[in-house]
Amino acid sequence: MNGMTRFFGWWLPRLALAIAALVAGIPAGADVPAPLETIVDEAAHDQIVAQHLPGLVVLVAGAGTPVVRAYGNADIAGHVPVTADTRFQIGSITKQFTAACIMQLVEAHRLSLDDTLATYVPSYAAARAVTIRDLLEQVSGIPEYLDSGDTMTAAQHPAPFAALLARIASKPLAFAPGTRWAYSNTNYLILGHIVELVSHEPWERYVRDHIFGPAHMTHSGFIGEAMPGVTATGYVLDGGAFGTAVPLDETWAYAAGGIVSTAGDVLAWDRALLAGAIVPLADVDLMRRSAVLPDGIATKYGFGWIIDGSTAHPRVWHNGGTFGFSATNATFPSDGLTIVALTNLGEAAPVNVVGEIFSKLVPEALPTAAPAEDPAITARVREWLRRLQTGDIDRSQLGPAMSALLTPDKVRAIQLQVGALGQPLQLIYAGSTPIAADQKVYRYNATFAAGRFRIAMTLAATGAISGYFISPAP
Repeated sequence: MNGMTRFFGWWLPRLALAIAALVAGIPAGADVPAPLETIVDEAAHDQIVAQHLPGLVVLVAGAGTPVVRAYGNADIAGHVPVTADTRFQIGSITKQFTAACIMQLVEAHRLSLDDTLATYVPSYAAARAVTIRDLLEQVSGIPEYLDSGDTMTAAQHPAPFAALLARIASKPLAFAPGTRWAYSNTNYLILGHIVELVSHEPWERYVRDHIFGPAHMTHSGFIGEAMPGVTATGYVLDGGAFGTAVPLDETWAYAAGGIVSTAGDVLAWDRALLAGAIVPLADVDLMRRSAVLPDGIATKYGFGWIIDGSTAHPRVWHNGGTFGFSATNATFPSDGLTIVALTNLGEAAPVNVVGEIFSKLVPEALPTAAPAEDPAITARVREWLRRLQTGDIDRSQLGPAMSALLTPDKVRAIQLQVGALGQPLQLIYAGSTPIAADQKVYRYNATFAAGRFRIAMTLAATGAISGYFISPAP
């Protein structure tokens, strides 16, 4: 699960075949080089092999009827194939639903985004000044309740809200509310509790009546709930083999990650929300707009939605992950596309499937290459991206200052940050610039599943690397 801080499926780099198919539907005007089914199949096959996925469902929706493709096994031991109707735990995609519940209660004048926790959780002294808006935008400074060595074991057993809150209640806030952004599942745990206090009904019942119903999500439910049909078994990779993931009790996932759904139902949710059937469109715009910190920096996070991509081709999305499951729900509003990918492997990155499909469907979203590219230098850029991701530093290729800079501690820190990016979907040469008599910097635009980054590698006349920089693209 890559650490308990992404227990319900969030990660963002901080530098930042049983096949079921329907009729193809692609965005109007798209120049698709191959049938949509072929594009989806190729991307899925690439990622199934690369990530060792036991089962996968991919849905692509544009202007026409969605395409749904299903691969592999929902249950390996029982030889149960994945189908378009197989349910998966969707982890932190649940946060979008919880945020919508809050906005419905705002519209009903039963609470305000400016209400503080002093009203709803007065016992949590450190966070009394935190507002509901702070919780939604993940700028509260409240610590992560899942960051504990016993979580994997403890989360297999029921725990009431009070017990989960007690895990962090004595800890100070990480920063003053509203001044920084930090992802914490605790924010949405508390929001679920507020929904219950205000609506006077369990969060699950509220979601079922006020979200699933209006969105016509007929195949969705909650972790641990008995439902007709097939719910996939979750897996982990253990020594190269699949092992069954330990069970996750729903009380631990709750409003931060407790929903179980199908790809079709996730699409139904997206369409209902964007049509204004769940909350007014003004609220939808607010939910899907990046928060901005006092220093003017955009957090790239709204109310349960990540906002990134480029100005011309924005991506509004979220990951989800629990014990044995990973999910991505991505919308591309300017391109008229929604891509959903669900898998039953906890360590997986289904966002890579989404990114590969999008880059093939909308190639104009990718930057174009500058002239006079040197393939050998591009190969070194790729090589050193891999070395920084794995910590395999070949110091014979480095200049003295660069080698001294890369201390073992610095290498480990870089590895943690850059390793989460995975391999680039596209690496486009952007030109070179001399910066000294014997130094030249080579610039690249890199598109990863998690977003776009700039890479710059500086070479001395001797060929030694004297600089390597990775930064998020604006």
